Amino acid sequence: MSEKHSHHSDEQDPDGTRGGFFTRRGLLGTGAGGLATAIVWGHGLRGAETAAAAPVQYAQLNHKDPHAFTGVVRRNARSTATTSAVRILPLDRAKFQVGSTFDLRIEATGVDPETTRIVIRLSSEDGPAALLSPAPLRTSSVEDSVEVTYEGLVYPEAGTFTVSAEVTSSAGTARAEVRHEVVLADAEGKKAKNVIFFLGDGMGAAAITGARILSKGIVEGKYKGLLEMDRMEFRGNVTTSGSDAIATDSANSMSAYMTGHKTAVNAMGVYPGNDPDPARSPKVETMAEVLKRSREMSIGIVTTAEVQDATPAAVFAHTRRRSEYVNIMEQALQPGQMPDVLMGGGRATFLPQSQTGSRRTDERNLVEEFKDKGFAYAGTRAELNSVMAAGTPEKLLGTFTLGNLNVYIDREITPNPEVLGQFTDQPGLVEMTRAALKVLEQNDKGFFLMVEGASIDKSEHPLDGPRAVYDTIELDQAVGVAKEWAADRDDTLIVVTADHNHAMSIAGTHSLSKDAADDEPARQANGVYADAGFPTYVDADGDGFPDDPNPDVQLFFGWSNHPDHPDDFAHNPVLAQPALEDPATERAVPNPKRDPGAVVQIGNLPLEETNCVHTVEDVTIAASGPGAARFGHVLDNTEVFHAIADSLGLRIPTYRLRSSGAVAESTVTAEPAAVAG
Repeated sequence: MSEKHSHHSDEQDPDGTRGGFFTRRGLLGTGAGGLATAIVWGHGLRGAETAAAAPVQYAQLNHKDPHAFTGVVRRNARSTATTSAVRILPLDRAKFQVGSTFDLRIEATGVDPETTRIVIRLSSEDGPAALLSPAPLRTSSVEDSVEVTYEGLVYPEAGTFTVSAEVTSSAGTARAEVRHEVVLADAEGKKAKNVIFFLGDGMGAAAITGARILSKGIVEGKYKGLLEMDRMEFRGNVTTSGSDAIATDSANSMSAYMTGHKTAVNAMGVYPGNDPDPARSPKVETMAEVLKRSREMSIGIVTTAEVQDATPAAVFAHTRRRSEYVNIMEQALQPGQMPDVLMGGGRATFLPQSQTGSRRTDERNLVEEFKDKGFAYAGTRAELNSVMAAGTPEKLLGTFTLGNLNVYIDREITPNPEVLGQFTDQPGLVEMTRAALKVLEQNDKGFFLMVEGASIDKSEHPLDGPRAVYDTIELDQAVGVAKEWAADRDDTLIVVTADHNHAMSIAGTHSLSKDAADDEPARQANGVYADAGFPTYVDADGDGFPDDPNPDVQLFFGWSNHPDHPDDFAHNPVLAQPALEDPATERAVPNPKRDPGAVVQIGNLPLEETNCVHTVEDVTIAASGPGAARFGHVLDNTEVFHAIADSLGLRIPTYRLRSSGAVAESTVTAEPAAVAG
C-alpha cells in the first residue's frame, strides 16, 4: 500500500470510492453504527466493495505516546569512508555565566581511531587561555569516531573565547572553530533573593485567552477581570527553537531555560553527542546545580506531571533521552542536584519492581531513600495536609499517582472513579504551591521554585481544549498564591511563561442546541464572527472555574495541525484520543470511540502521528519583582536563564586552573581508545 494520498473533495468522488486518499464518506458509518475505521490507501480507482473493507477493531489499535517522535536519537555527524568531520561542543555562539561548569568535547567522525591526531586550541581575546585541564577522556563511541572530552571546565572571566580543533587521520583532515560568549551577571539594581518560575507547558495565547474567558467572563466584548498572569509588571516574547530543529519539545525548551544553552529534541542538560548512551553526552550546569553550589539556595519542583517528566527533570538532570526516568530519579538523589521539594506524579519510578505499578527493574525503594535523606513524604492530599500540619518539614517529597496527576476537570469538576482509579485524593497545583513555599521560605539564603501546569500540553496533544483551559486556570491561581506570598516582600522575582506553543486556537463558539435542532454536521453549530456571540459558562460558586465545562454555548476550538479524527466540537465527558495507531500499518486511524458518528476532519500531519504536535510560534513571558524589566522584550529561550542570573546578581565561585597541568593547546594522538559502553 502506498504512503501517499491525494486531497480531493467529496464532490469529485461522490461515491467515496476513489483510491489514494481519505474521504469523509469512506470513514463514516452508514447508519446508527457510527464511525467505521476502515481506511482505503493506494492509487487509482477501486470499486465500492473495496472501499467497504472490513473495519479495524478498536481492541487492535494502540494508544501512542504523543512524544513518541522524540524517541529517536540521531547521530549528529554523518561521515563516509573517505571523509572526516569534526564537531565542537558546546556549539558556536553558546553563552556562559562566568564560573558555570561545562564539558568541552571534540568529536571526530569518519576517522580511523588508531591513526587519529587531534589538536585542540583555546584562546581568549588576550591570547591563549590555559584552561584545558585535567587530561581529557578519549573514547570511540562507534567504529569510525573519536571523542575527546574535558569534563567540568569553567570560563573564569567575561569575554569571548575561541575553541578550534584540527583532526588528522588516514581518512583526511578536518577543522572546526566555535566562539563562546562568557558574561558576568549584571549586579546593578535591586536583587532578587527568591525566584518562582511558572511554566505552562504548551500554554500559547489560546490557552491564556480561553482561561480568561472562562474564569473571568466577558460581557459585550469587555472582560470582567484579568488573570493573575495578565497583571504582571512586564511582558515579552520568547523564541523557542532548539539546536536541531525549529520545532521544539519540552525537554530541550525547558533545558534552555534551566541552563542557558540550546540542545536538541529529547535532551536536557547536555549537548547531544555521538555516543548512543543517553548518559554520555557532554553536560552543562543546570539551574539547580549552579544555585545550590554558588548560593546554597533551596530548590523546589512542583508539577502536575510525573516528577521525572521533561519539564521538572530539566531543572536538575542531564540526559540525551527524556524517557530515562529511572536514571533521572537517581540523579535527583545526588547532593548537588537534589531538590528540597519535589511534588507531582511519577510514583511508578520510586517503587521497587515487586510492587504493583512499578517502572523499576530492581528492588530499590526511592521513597524510603528520600526519607533517609531527611524528606517528609506524602502520597495523598490528606497526607500532605497532615505533614504540613505537623510542623513544616525541611524537605518534602510528594508522589500522588503512579503517572501524571489527573487534569482539573477530571479531579474536581466531574470526578469519574473509572478515570481516577485508586488515586481519588490528589492535591491540586494551588495546594502544592502553598506547601512548597512554606518549606522553601525557611532557607534564609533564598530559593528557586519551579511550578508546572503540565497538562495544558497533555490535553492539547489529544485536541481537548476544555481540559487545557481549565488547567491553565489552575496554573493561574497558583500564580496568585505566589503573588500573595510575595506581596509584602521586595525580594522575589516571579516569572510566568510557556516552553513552546501548541496547535490550539479559538475560532468562535459552538452551540449544542443547534446540534440538537438541525440535521446537519456538527460544524454547522460552530458560530464565527457575529454568529459566535458569547459563551454561556457559569461560575455560580465563584471559584474561578465554570461549574459545567459543557454549556449550551461553549468555545469552538480549532487546531492548526492534527491527524484524521472525528470531531463533534463539543466537550468530551471522558478524554478520548483523536486517533490511534494501527499496528499492522503503524499508521494513525481515527479513534472510533471518540465522537462516534461525527464527521472526520482530514489531517495534515505525517501519517504516523496520532496527536497534534507543538508549533514554532513565540510564547509569552511575564514577570514581576526585582529584575522583572529584563523580561519585557523578545528573548531567545536561552536568555531567560541569563536574565534570572542577572536578577539574582549571581556570582559563581571561579578558579583559573583545575591543576598545574592546564594548557591552552592540547594534542591527542593515536592510542588504544576506550570504547564507550
